[in-house]
Amino acid sequence: MAPDHRDTILKPALPDDVATAAREHFGDAAKYRVAMPADMLPDGTFGEVWFIFNETHLGVMGRLNGTPPVLLDRRAIEDVGELTVTPGLSSAVVEAGRGGVRERLLRVSHARQKDFGDAVRLINAWIKDKAWKPELMDERRSNCPKCGRPLPDTMTVCPHCMDKRQMIRKVLAFLTPYKLEVSLLFVYMIANTLVGLVNPYLGKIMVDDVIKPLQNMGWLPLLAIAMAVMYTLQSVVDILTGRTSSRIGTWAVYDVRARMFQRLQELSLSFHSKHTPGALITRVNQDTGQLQALLVDFVPYGISSILTAIGILALLVYLSWFLTLFVLIPIVGMIVFVWKVFPRFHVYWVRYFERRSRLVSFVDNVVNGFRVVKVFAQERAENDRFDRRSADFRDATYDAEVRWATSMPLLHVIIMTSTPIVWLVGGMLAFQGRMTLGEIFAYTGYIGMFFRPVFILTRLAQLIPNTLAAAGRVFDIIDTEPEIADAPDAVSMPDIKGEIELRDVSFGYDAVKPVLQGVSLKIAPKEMVGLVGHSGAGKSTTINLICRLFDVTSGQILVDGVDVRKIKCNDLRRQIGLVMQETFLLHGTIAENIAYARPEATTHDIIRAAKAANAHDFIIAKPDGYDTEVAQGGSNLSAGEKQRLSIARAILCDPRILILDEATASVDLETEKQIQEAIARMVKERTTIAIAHRLSTLRNATRLVVMEKGKVVEQGTHEELLKNETGVYSRLAKLHQETSNVRAVDR
Repeated sequence: MAPDHRDTILKPALPDDVATAAREHFGDAAKYRVAMPADMLPDGTFGEVWFIFNETHLGVMGRLNGTPPVLLDRRAIEDVGELTVTPGLSSAVVEAGRGGVRERLLRVSHARQKDFGDAVRLINAWIKDKAWKPELMDERRSNCPKCGRPLPDTMTVCPHCMDKRQMIRKVLAFLTPYKLEVSLLFVYMIANTLVGLVNPYLGKIMVDDVIKPLQNMGWLPLLAIAMAVMYTLQSVVDILTGRTSSRIGTWAVYDVRARMFQRLQELSLSFHSKHTPGALITRVNQDTGQLQALLVDFVPYGISSILTAIGILALLVYLSWFLTLFVLIPIVGMIVFVWKVFPRFHVYWVRYFERRSRLVSFVDNVVNGFRVVKVFAQERAENDRFDRRSADFRDATYDAEVRWATSMPLLHVIIMTSTPIVWLVGGMLAFQGRMTLGEIFAYTGYIGMFFRPVFILTRLAQLIPNTLAAAGRVFDIIDTEPEIADAPDAVSMPDIKGEIELRDVSFGYDAVKPVLQGVSLKIAPKEMVGLVGHSGAGKSTTINLICRLFDVTSGQILVDGVDVRKIKCNDLRRQIGLVMQETFLLHGTIAENIAYARPEATTHDIIRAAKAANAHDFIIAKPDGYDTEVAQGGSNLSAGEKQRLSIARAILCDPRILILDEATASVDLETEKQIQEAIARMVKERTTIAIAHRLSTLRNATRLVVMEKGKVVEQGTHEELLKNETGVYSRLAKLHQETSNVRAVDR
């Protein structure tokens, strides 16, 4: 019996050393309800962490600094309270606790957020009712309505039930702009077929009318020249066919790739949170390459082979309909074989592409986190993980190839039986005077020619399942409608003032678990508001909604009195500047990174923005100055330098609304001072929303908004909020002061 798909998510196979260590802390592995890997270390970098739950305890294990797996957290179920998964802009946080006191258990990437959301839902149900309810997963994990199988996380179409003819029509629809080239291609294919059919018949004339009677010798050189001319014409037509099909295929796939990349830009954050970057890269590059093979190989050679096979079959009937009846036996056997056997290959090639995508995603994560791997001496562990994924890919490749390698010789035997049939039956007809020697030679020549289109078609039969699997993955993206898109009546607002209002806003990444509940807040133009609260209170979610990365479940968010759902997305986002804790830098020069939001900016504008961000001095101190190449992810820059470049980019963008999300969380005090000076200059004449755990970052805020459990619980200035000694903000301030004192002692 196949394992339940939910078990493969909640209880995947753990590495041996992890399973051994887990048994020491959590007991018999057979009693685990959840034992699943995360993919991020507590500091937010990629690493190996495991989340384990066994009805009485839950905990977190990790592999740190090259040591064997160690226990990072363990607590009894009665002490957990409630688990939550809170998505941020770059990762999601799993927390436990009651009320406003919550503790972080681990981080996960957006690619794993869905699985951990399912696990958290099930564990919360167990804590509440002491009942295991795996059916809750079905609320979020879709199954195919036709066959009932769970859909792959990366697809919305079931690979088992995919409409293959519709998929081919979608691919061929991209040939519409190239109607002229396609028409020429058909002309070339018809000409190629007709020219190719002439030579065997010329051979019949040469045998029956020249060589056998040993007369009409003058025809011999003419027939030889005619054959040479036909072969030359066939080569010329082959060249024209190949050049035309290459142009059609490469340009059509260029269109597909452009359409796919454009759609990726249009799709909302919720889509990208479900797919790893490596999987999307595979689709854009390799899967579209499979479509090119279809258009370049299948379209010209497939259709040409079909026309050639039909033409040869007609000539075989013309030469001897009686002999053709016997030859049809292996031909019909071949058709039945291809019709019945080849469609079964599709599922194996879907599995091949899926596991290839997983392998590429894994390699992408390891390469991006190479520094973490080195620091924690995890080369051997990553090699082991790579071996497991590579073995899965190897097995999928073997399953597909071995079935093909078994089927092709069987098909070859069926086809080759036509040769002895021709000589046996044709020889008997020759003895009876019903066929001439030339007709038999022509017949065998046509049978030999018949093998080529047949083998091409059978080889293409392998290409089609591969290509349809790739096409399904490509069109799964192209056909996905963005969750966040301009409304039909969306208005253009190129110059906003910056007034923001939240009216009774509620929202949840999970429909049954709201993150914000009835939040109302009004921010005046040019006002600086600080959002304060424990992790998971809903601060980052509020930012996501204002940027319209998600849409509210209920209520409204208005900018200048207009619902953001009625404002064109580009107009809204171009006027919002975002400075995050985790800075995104391109692989390019420092100048190009600063000018990312305004590519047309002059050098003077870039330098002025850098000076305003306190970045100019460290930039010109580098040998290449503003032409310094930024490494992948900005690995050749410090955290403070990257943050100041991010601020310079926001200043150059000149947004009406500025959002600061933990902009000084990862820097030292000296760098923080420089960044705060830059922020102080930047917030002037702009509506600013700042999120920070360091309350010193919010000292210039005109108002502080305190959030807890998805609600606004307090508002006021720093001094006003401190007067309420039992308030949430007062407790946060005391905790911040205690932490600052500890840091001061450490220094």
